[in-house]
Amino acid sequence: MNIYAKILVLIVAFLVTSSPLIFMGSSGPNVYLYGYGWGSPTSPTTAYPGYTEFPFYVEVVATGSATPYEASITTSSNSPLQVVGTNQEGMVQQNGYYLTSFYISVSSSASPGYYPVTLTVDYSEPINGLICTFSKSFTLEVPVSAVNFPVPINVEGGTSGTTSQIIVGQGMVPLTLTVSNPSNNVMDNVIVNLTLPPGVFSSTGKGYLTFNVPSIAPQQSSQDTQMVNVTQEAIPGTYSLNYNERFTNYLGYTYYATNSNITTGNANVTLLNLPLTLTIYPKSPVLFYVSSASATPNSQVSILIKANSTYNYQVLSITPQSQLNLIHSNFTSNTFRSVSMFNFTFQVAPSISPGVYPVTFTTTYQIFGQTQQTVLTTYVNVNYYNTTPVLSDPSWGTQSDQVLPTPGETGIPLSFVLTNPLPYSLSNVNVTFVLPQGMSSPYNSYIVPIIGPAGTSGNSAAGTSGNSAQVSLTLNLASNVTPGYHYVKYIITYTTSYGIFRTASDIPVYIYPQSQLIASFDTPTIYQGTQIGLPITVTNPGSQPLTSISAQLKVTGLTVVGFTNQTINYLGPGENTTLVFSISSQGVGPGTYPATLLLSYSYEGFPKSSSYTFPINVVPSQDIVSVSVEPEELFYSTLNNVTINLVNNLQEPLYNLELKLIGNPSLYSLSQNSINIGTLKPGETESVTLSILPTVTSTTPIPLSVEVQYLLPQGGVVTEGYNFSLIATGLINLQLEQPTVTFSNGTLTVTGVLNNLGTATANFVTVYVNGNSTYIGSVPPNSPTPFSSTIFIPFSHANSSQEIRIDITYYDSVYQPHNISYTLHYVPTVQHLNFTNFGHSFHRNLLLIPTIIIVILIIVIIILIVLLVSRRFRR
Repeated sequence: MNIYAKILVLIVAFLVTSSPLIFMGSSGPNVYLYGYGWGSPTSPTTAYPGYTEFPFYVEVVATGSATPYEASITTSSNSPLQVVGTNQEGMVQQNGYYLTSFYISVSSSASPGYYPVTLTVDYSEPINGLICTFSKSFTLEVPVSAVNFPVPINVEGGTSGTTSQIIVGQGMVPLTLTVSNPSNNVMDNVIVNLTLPPGVFSSTGKGYLTFNVPSIAPQQSSQDTQMVNVTQEAIPGTYSLNYNERFTNYLGYTYYATNSNITTGNANVTLLNLPLTLTIYPKSPVLFYVSSASATPNSQVSILIKANSTYNYQVLSITPQSQLNLIHSNFTSNTFRSVSMFNFTFQVAPSISPGVYPVTFTTTYQIFGQTQQTVLTTYVNVNYYNTTPVLSDPSWGTQSDQVLPTPGETGIPLSFVLTNPLPYSLSNVNVTFVLPQGMSSPYNSYIVPIIGPAGTSGNSAAGTSGNSAQVSLTLNLASNVTPGYHYVKYIITYTTSYGIFRTASDIPVYIYPQSQLIASFDTPTIYQGTQIGLPITVTNPGSQPLTSISAQLKVTGLTVVGFTNQTINYLGPGENTTLVFSISSQGVGPGTYPATLLLSYSYEGFPKSSSYTFPINVVPSQDIVSVSVEPEELFYSTLNNVTINLVNNLQEPLYNLELKLIGNPSLYSLSQNSINIGTLKPGETESVTLSILPTVTSTTPIPLSVEVQYLLPQGGVVTEGYNFSLIATGLINLQLEQPTVTFSNGTLTVTGVLNNLGTATANFVTVYVNGNSTYIGSVPPNSPTPFSSTIFIPFSHANSSQEIRIDITYYDSVYQPHNISYTLHYVPTVQHLNFTNFGHSFHRNLLLIPTIIIVILIIVIIILIVLLVSRRFRR
């Protein structure tokens, strides 16, 4: 082929490649997309986020002479799909049908949906003897499916097949979780972490619980049971529980999610928020009560059902079962909180036989979203007569000794009268008591063998067959039982010729408040020879009046002046009155005397009494006023000032207080003998100063008598006497005269004269100079006595002030120690030094310093000369 032919072929090939339809038309060779998907045409499957190198197939159909020989898939840069490798298997041909496979990985963050990819098919086609190649592209929408997570569908108390309620304070109980598999493939290693309600913990004390299900078949469910601890802190209610879960699918891919969104794992998907609730019940969610009734044939009888709860509850149905015919009920299904009441009325047939007929109510209710059921049973006592045996006439104590029941009393007999109103006898009558709170008894049942019919006389307790009997029990009343009426419930069962019957009722008994007449008073104190009024306040703290109150005061050793017994006719609740008894201490000595106050009164017609024993203290009158004298040492032949101190120790003022002094004129003379002070207030101190001149000339005891007379606030004059022993001795007035200090050769000499200007000799006189003692001995009056003392002063203390302390001690004529101190200041100077003994050493030391200075100067001069000579030599 020449060059022009080649050019022509190229032009034709270009045209054919660019516009094959020009040559082929609609019926020419072509390539078409037949199908695609995950897996293979014979086993298609689904791909999920996180799948890696998962097979993806493409089917292509070629027409005419078109022959596909290669295909490829490309994705965008932000696509979660990634093609792994190339089309290694090529195109498989079978009668114009071509199949190829790829491996594609899906990102774990991919969301469910369709993602576009581009499929490019390369094929060849012969044209005019030439093999021409073509490419054709297709856009494929590749699906990524959402992950089917296991679904926790239920959590409840109990184990598999056995359901139980979760109740507050129940302790360790099983909790079962049911998990379903909504997918068409098996799920393995399913783990669900469940958040528990407050007050509920795992067996290890955690606030969450982990359930493990090894495997769940497709479209099936499995259960796992774990133990939880339901504590007293758990709060009743219905809780929506949060959870997270993890599982492995059939291809080994693991996924993790919570009940709101994915937190980690291979898939960015949202898990359907299915409600998972757990109900915690209170210990008694709803309490039901049913009444009993009595009836006669051919009558109607009503039975009440009461429901009570602190939570919202719905009564769904109440179904009665009985031989009696239900004719009316006000029950309607509704939601309640607190108390709800329902009335059921039954018809008693005319032909019915007397007896006890049970009525059973099956009650269905709903609380916390759970349906519960309870069965209530009561009885209708059918008699020919609309009456039953009853208890009446409660009485406390015995017939010979009735008592008034008050809180805290024990062993009190309580009797009732059991009466049979029926026209036939009763046998095997059993009375069972249900005592209210605060009352107890060692037994609660009483049996009467037989009671006669109504209208018969006698008493079964006395052995006769009358229609009544006495029923007794012994009660203990708690100290905190509330006064007032208390209802004692009782149940009577008995046998008649018609059968066994039962009736129940209650009877009120009254507990009286504790009534104790209270007396309050202060412990009295009486001074010798005086009389006081003792006020006693009598109070009725109870809620009932007291009458015929008598107060009697008995004392031993003392005297009650006037009435010893006082009465009050009436004292209302909470009222009080004051009684005053006068007590005299005339003619008795100090000490403690016992007294007894006896109170007697009437309470609700019953006599009561109480007593108080207390001490009465009699104290000496000297304890009222304290007297002291100072000083106790006087000097003869000298006028001395003496102070007398008086202190009122009483808590009340003293009046007309007078001070009298009684002395011995042969020993001393007083400036005054009587002083009128007047009123002395409580705790006040009064000081009186007078002058005493002892007339003796030697050491002599001086007796002094002090008499204090005053008037007490309650009346009565008290006189107290005090004796003091003073001493008169001579006056010693020892003085230091002419103190002189000299200093020589390091020794300080202190001299002076001791002169006694008094009237008595100073004994055992000792002089201390800076601690150095010099014993003098006695220093008589007007006899100057010299002394001298030396102390050593170091050379380093020269020219510095020296403090010289002189202490003089002595004993007086009654051998009492005394001390006198003086302080001198002295500065020893250098001219006071005598260097005779220190001359040699002292002068040598003075020459040493100039010699050293001269030697230093010579050395400096020599150094300077050497330096000057050296400089000149260099020049």
